[in-house]
Amino acid sequence: MENILDFDLFLKEKEHRTLMVRILGEEYSIPATIPAIVPLKMARAERLRDMGLRNAEYTRLIFEAADAMFGEKQVDRFADRISAQELALLIQKCFEWINGSPEAQEGELLTDEQSRSSLPGNASKK
Repeated sequence: MENILDFDLFLKEKEHRTLMVRILGEEYSIPATIPAIVPLKMARAERLRDMGLRNAEYTRLIFEAADAMFGEKQVDRFADRISAQELALLIQKCFEWINGSPEAQEGELLTDEQSRSSLPGNASKK
């Protein structure tokens, strides 16, 4: 008998676990495991931001990451009510929560002031 690592079984077991995220008063489910494309898209967006290129490509990458994390239908329900920067922060916070950031595991509440100082690329909005 061969020893076989059944990674497919491992992935199948994990794909059904979800977490709930409240956005603008509504609850949305996200996978308990982040698809690899999400951090990849976010890293590419960060690289553009670091180069001072917050442009259509940056925004496209953020929306692609959101679609991969939440699913297109869920993103469509809230994306017209938040900015691309807020969406990037949401993805970042979900990523931290899923990956076990100590603050995030305690059901972190994000205040408006915290969100302004945590937005990727700085930028406090007034």
